[in-house]
Amino acid sequence: MNPLHKGISNTKVLVVPSPSLKTNKVLVIPRFEVMDEECSKKQLKICLDVEHAKCSICLNIWHDVVTVAPCLHNFCNGCFSEWLRRSQEKHSSVLCPQCRAVVQFVGRNHFLHNIEEDILQTDSSLKRSDEEIALLDSYASVKSPLHWGKNVGRMEGARLPPDEESDVVDLPCPQCGTELAGFQCNQNTIHLQCQACGGMMPSRNNLSLGCDRAFCGAYWRAQSVFESDSHPVCSREALKPISEHTITRIPQLAHENNQHEQDITERCISQTGRTLQDVISDWITKLENREIDRTRMPLNHAEMITAATHICSDCYDKLVSFLLYWFRISVPKYLLPPDATQREDCWYGYSCRTQHHSEEHARKRNHVCRPTRGRNM
Repeated sequence: MNPLHKGISNTKVLVVPSPSLKTNKVLVIPRFEVMDEECSKKQLKICLDVEHAKCSICLNIWHDVVTVAPCLHNFCNGCFSEWLRRSQEKHSSVLCPQCRAVVQFVGRNHFLHNIEEDILQTDSSLKRSDEEIALLDSYASVKSPLHWGKNVGRMEGARLPPDEESDVVDLPCPQCGTELAGFQCNQNTIHLQCQACGGMMPSRNNLSLGCDRAFCGAYWRAQSVFESDSHPVCSREALKPISEHTITRIPQLAHENNQHEQDITERCISQTGRTLQDVISDWITKLENREIDRTRMPLNHAEMITAATHICSDCYDKLVSFLLYWFRISVPKYLLPPDATQREDCWYGYSCRTQHHSEEHARKRNHVCRPTRGRNM
C-alpha cells in the first residue's frame, strides 16, 4: 500500500545536518512509514494553521486541491481550472494566481487532499454547501498532470523541441514591445493580472499606493491606452479615488465584525440626522488634515493616503470601517443610545477574541475602545 494514500497520520519528519560545512541550515526530509490506525493516533499529532490550507482564489479550504509548479502554490481544482480557461482565452502563458510566476505544470495533490479532508472532518463549519461543491466540480478540468509549453494542456512529460521553445514570444500587455508614456516593458518586467477583467499590466511598484490588488483600468487610462480586442481594460469603477466612492451601509467588517457595535454606530449616526456618507466625508477630511492616528489603517502606505488615492471597493470598506472606529470613540457617552451607555469597556477592546464567539459578551461589553490588557495594548 502506498503510505501517501493513508493520510498525514503516517508522516514523520527527520531533521538532519546539512551536508555543507559552510552553512548552519538543516535539511527537512519527510519519511513515510505504514502504521496501524491505533498506533498512529497515539504517536503523532500535527498542528496546522487552516489559513495555510486555503485557496487564494476563493479564500476557502481547498477542494480537490491541485498544485502548480515551479512555485508550488495550491488551489481548488475548480478555481484554478476557471483561471486556466480565462488565461487560455486571452494569453499565451498561464500565470500563478497567487505569485504571478509562469506556470509550467499543474497536477492534483493527493497528499494535500488527505490534509484537506482531515481539516474538514475536524471542523465542519469550514465545509461548503453541496451547491458550491457541485459548482466547483463542474469547473474542474485538471484530471491528470498537465505540462505547459507553447501549447497549453500538454500531458506530463511532454517537451517542446529546443528550437520550438526558443520561438515562443509572449507580449502580455500593450507596453511589451511598444513604449507608451515613457515606459516599455523589458524581459525582466513582472506582470500583474487585473482582478476585474483578467488583462495584464506591468508591475510598477513606484506607482503602488493604498490598494494591494491589481486593477488595470486606472493604470492604462493614465497611459492613454484604451480597450482593444487583444487587450481588455477594466471599468474605471473597479479602482477610483477615495473621494469618488460612496457608501450607504456600514460594512460588515466594521468594528471587527461585531454586529452589536455596528447597530450602535448606525443609531448614533441616525440620531444626528445625517447620512453615513456625510459622516464618512467629514472623517476623510479629518484624515487629510492629519487629525487621526493612522497606525491601524489597513491600507498600503497609510501615511501617504489622501482623498485622491485610488482604491477598490473592498479597500474602501476597510477605510470606512477604520473611520467609523474614530467616529464612535469621538461620540460623547451621553449621546450614545441608552442601552449602550450602561456597558463597561472590555479589557481587550477591539482586539477581544471572545466577542466573535460569545454573543452575550459582544452585547454586554463595549469593544470600540483601545485594549487595556493583552499584547495589543
